[in-house]
Amino acid sequence: MVIVCKGCQEQFASKNELFRHLNKTAKTCLPLDEYNAFIAHIRATKREKIAVLYGYLPGIDYQSLVVKDDDAIGIEGGAHAAWLVTNAIDLVSRGDSSVKLERYDSSIVSKIHRSYGHSSNESLASEQDEHTGAITEVLSTTAVPLFVNNDDDDDDEEMTINNDDTIEDTVTKRKLRTWIDSVNGQLDRMLSEMASDKSTSAVSTAVSNDWSPGRIRVFGRITITQKKFNAQTDVTNRRIDYCFPASLIFTTDRERFASNFPDVASLQEYCDGFKSFPPGNKPVLARTDSGYIRPSDEMLTYLLTMKKVMRRIATQVEELTDAGSKLEKEFNQTSKRKKKKKKQRKRDNNGTTRDDASSNKPSKVDKQPSTNSKPSPSSKTRLLKRKRFHNFTKRILAHNHLAYRRVDRIFHRASIRLQDEISTTAIKNRPFIVFSLTGDMFLHEQAVHIMGLLIAIFRGVIDEDIIDCMFDENFTSLVPAPSAPHFGLLQGEATYMTMEGKMQKILNARRCNKYNGFGNEDVVSSVEEWEVSLLQNVAKAWLRKGEAADGTLNSETQWIDNVLMPWSKKTNELLKLWRASKTTDVTSFLPPLESVDPSVPQLYEKVLFYLREADKSGRWPSTTPGRQLVMLSTSNEGQQANLSMASLSLSLDRRYSAYSFKEGEGGASGSFSVGAMPGEQPKANLLFPELVKAAFELEVALCPDRPPSSTIAINRNAAFRPHTDSGAGAGQSTSLIVGLGHYNGGELVVEGEKKDIRYSPIEFDGWKQRHWTLPFGGERYSLVWFTPKGCEGMRGIDLEL
Repeated sequence: MVIVCKGCQEQFASKNELFRHLNKTAKTCLPLDEYNAFIAHIRATKREKIAVLYGYLPGIDYQSLVVKDDDAIGIEGGAHAAWLVTNAIDLVSRGDSSVKLERYDSSIVSKIHRSYGHSSNESLASEQDEHTGAITEVLSTTAVPLFVNNDDDDDDEEMTINNDDTIEDTVTKRKLRTWIDSVNGQLDRMLSEMASDKSTSAVSTAVSNDWSPGRIRVFGRITITQKKFNAQTDVTNRRIDYCFPASLIFTTDRERFASNFPDVASLQEYCDGFKSFPPGNKPVLARTDSGYIRPSDEMLTYLLTMKKVMRRIATQVEELTDAGSKLEKEFNQTSKRKKKKKKQRKRDNNGTTRDDASSNKPSKVDKQPSTNSKPSPSSKTRLLKRKRFHNFTKRILAHNHLAYRRVDRIFHRASIRLQDEISTTAIKNRPFIVFSLTGDMFLHEQAVHIMGLLIAIFRGVIDEDIIDCMFDENFTSLVPAPSAPHFGLLQGEATYMTMEGKMQKILNARRCNKYNGFGNEDVVSSVEEWEVSLLQNVAKAWLRKGEAADGTLNSETQWIDNVLMPWSKKTNELLKLWRASKTTDVTSFLPPLESVDPSVPQLYEKVLFYLREADKSGRWPSTTPGRQLVMLSTSNEGQQANLSMASLSLSLDRRYSAYSFKEGEGGASGSFSVGAMPGEQPKANLLFPELVKAAFELEVALCPDRPPSSTIAINRNAAFRPHTDSGAGAGQSTSLIVGLGHYNGGELVVEGEKKDIRYSPIEFDGWKQRHWTLPFGGERYSLVWFTPKGCEGMRGIDLEL
């Protein structure tokens, strides 16, 4: 189809070509009123998918948390920043800069796809940490194409054309700069409105003179040619940075982390040992105006010791020493083969082929292995093995597949000093250290918990083997890492290696001339300057609460006293128990079973009788596969079942048991439910009607003021891993639990607090509070009364059996 320009009668093959023509020659081809109408129409109807590179820093109210969230004003965090950027783009696209936005509502779930968002997988487990900023982030949205976005008032300006650029390239770059300036102008206007709102706020006097609504800046924009591009799920690697004062890892107690600690007499001398170097460089080449300064050998040895500790947390290539690891590798290889075959079948069905250069090459899917070739030993015996990071977040536990995360590297990225440091500080030229963590995806608060653990080890408040303890899935107690202060955290950058190859565009700020995108010098230089200034802002956040006479920052002291030291006291006890479990059966630490009074309180006699009868009957129902994952179980060979292997086995086929069990030791027959359930009713109601009736009557006798529950979980010799109950309570805010039988140990731990439940019922929120079972010996039953969602108004005691 041929399209003709009404002004000059020139013919074009497409509307896009006509639009580009009109954008350059509108003053001669169309009357001004017709051209303005043309632009308005395109702005309203023509959109393209774009990726935007931007960065942000939350406002002071949200960094310092000195103001309640309801009264705080400024950028809240990642979701709010993305909302501001998309609204600024929309205003520029519509050519309307006079609209004042409604105040951001954080309760509305964001649907914007961005590097550090979680809207695509809809899991709060991967939600970005609250009130944290980003050096760079990418979001995908739609906007008016650049060639119809401006009125070309500057067409007559002199243009400087690079040797490698055409006139069209130069015009496009100029329009892109104009668009970026327009969007940043809108963002600046939004921040100014926040500042104006703060000046009239009733709590405006509650903040310091350095108050700021935050910072936000757009660096670049590119057109997305892949319709399925998702700025969140297509990320191949993420980096998170944490900036903190070097004094936070200084300690005078050097018994634990002392072998390589610098021989310094004071905090000032310790701080002087850190040489400044900007992000992206190596500490061995710390640079000053006089040239490169190499840290002392003693300091380099100290830094190397810290690096070795970091490596223990990062993911490593390991030998396949257990069945779970071998199954994991086999599962991953099978998944890859299936994906390749699926792609090949799709190409065959569509009749499409690869380009001529690769069409003659045999497909890897169809290629038959040579009978003479031998498999590589490394491919059979080694694996990049992920670790369970359930002890580094409150939203995921060991049995959840999202707990398996890959942390590729933790490294010392920079050492900086404030450019405008107050001269009255006790420590001169105080250094701030930037540690970076890279991985595929980070869980909520995972990075600050990793940093909290590293700081604890570097300060010498706990030994290094706490790392092995936290990653040991056979140690079923929860050992949470301490959380470092959130205001030191910044999202670094995200990379999109797969999509870069498909779209042939650079999607993060790095110097690269191979493709177009965010790799040009203007974008990279702007991001580098932005990163330095943002790190300066984060460093100043540590100084806001002042310092003591010895140079210790008050923000450090408060965190150490309120978080680190209480955590250290509790966790050192768990570490002792873990060490003992490596050499001795933990049940050997329990008091002798003979010392436990075998008598049964009269109130529990009837229920315990029916429990024992059900056990003897041989009809005890099997446990559902999902519940098996949260149970500590013993295999038929007498070894504790491997959780990794169980998770993979269950993912392959949920009809089968996740474990092979040894009967009566927390195995598959250890737990079942009775009473009312949503949908199909439990078969155990008919198997053990007397037990069901007696158990519901016991609840009423124990807690007459408690609304009767609809359901009971009955457990026999079942030891549970740390977990929260699935679903949500309906009509009750708590569950009720009690233990019965002749056993020792077996206490219930709720959020780290140990509770003896043997003939001593307690109520707790099983849906929100993490809870688990301590080791026990003997005969142990437990009953848990609850009302699941979907059973509102149902009372188990009213069931006709």
